[in-house]
Amino acid sequence: MPYNVSLNGADNVGKTTQIGLLPSHYTISKLGGLHEKDTKIGDMHRQGLLRHWWWESTDEDFVCSIFGALARRHWDSMTNTHSVVTVFDRGVAMFEAVAVAVIATKRADADLDKARTTLQTIVEKHDLQVPKERLAILLEHGENLNESLQITLSREDNEPDERYKMYQFFLQSEIERQERLGVYQHAIRISASSSIGDIQNELRKVLLQHTGNRLFLPVLHNLDSVYVISGLSESGKSSLAEGFCSYHGTAQAFRAKIVYFNNLLSERLGRSVYSLPEKDQAQGLFHELERFSMDHYWLRLITIESMHRHSVAKWLKTWLGHKVQIIYVDTADAKRLDRALVTPEVIASNDSLKIERGVELIRLEADLVLNNNGPFADTLSNLIRYAVDSRREG
Repeated sequence: MPYNVSLNGADNVGKTTQIGLLPSHYTISKLGGLHEKDTKIGDMHRQGLLRHWWWESTDEDFVCSIFGALARRHWDSMTNTHSVVTVFDRGVAMFEAVAVAVIATKRADADLDKARTTLQTIVEKHDLQVPKERLAILLEHGENLNESLQITLSREDNEPDERYKMYQFFLQSEIERQERLGVYQHAIRISASSSIGDIQNELRKVLLQHTGNRLFLPVLHNLDSVYVISGLSESGKSSLAEGFCSYHGTAQAFRAKIVYFNNLLSERLGRSVYSLPEKDQAQGLFHELERFSMDHYWLRLITIESMHRHSVAKWLKTWLGHKVQIIYVDTADAKRLDRALVTPEVIASNDSLKIERGVELIRLEADLVLNNNGPFADTLSNLIRYAVDSRREG
């Protein structure tokens, strides 16, 4: 029987992102949208009709559909023989808060007590009780209700209408009430200075404490750093990575091109990783790095050459923070042509592809732009010195 956990919180607090970054392992199940567990909700989701039903359905139809899907999600999770831990994107208590907020919003009477009574009456009438998770974790942003609402609404892609604003007020008020009653066993507050990686490691700490599962150790806990090395063609990326890893020794350092990890991921997926959106490519690389570092626990650093997709590099940096160092090797065109073993036409063609993928944007946001126009030994020394300094600061 798996250990069931739910991650809860206001809209746009980062629940789905944090669940996506939890370890990718066959013993850890991650279950999200209810549209996968209810034919009617699923059909409306595919047809783009879910929003209309959400607001136009009767209270009884809404509650029966949502809690019926919740029950199926729960029992499906219990029959998964491989799963040791199951993490739900929003748990039973959170959906109770959702139902209360929806009912109150439709009535526009601001009476949450009355909405709560309506929910309970429907649940009892149709025997819709669903077992709650063993561990319910709450993510919170903002120091108070008003600040939390402001953050939620500011992260919407489009300007929220008045009904959505009302719904969010009721939803977050109900979640706040649940927290006061001790419904959530653990709360993680996200401050203005908290990075996604900080919250991920705090979440893993809670999960490790409650489950004892060592898969929830901090992200890349055994590594000091991952050095992502980018640059135009023939700029010296491979030579610098080889020299850098040789300096640290093969017992501590591993050098690879990004295609190495992408090939591992493609084999795991059964299709090309490049068929995925770039954010999913980045998440796949994140998980391959974590698997690799756990299998090769003695390593202290990894270099990844030939990172040219700006969004992939940016997502990795967003998720891993100081653990990832983006290095851009900056070499003059004349130097690159002089060092090249291929024709200028081939270099120009390769550069064009890299620029199209965003390599010049990586240069603008890199942690270090490394000048490689002088002697190789000087450039390598500068990289080694930077690595020492950055680890000390980290």
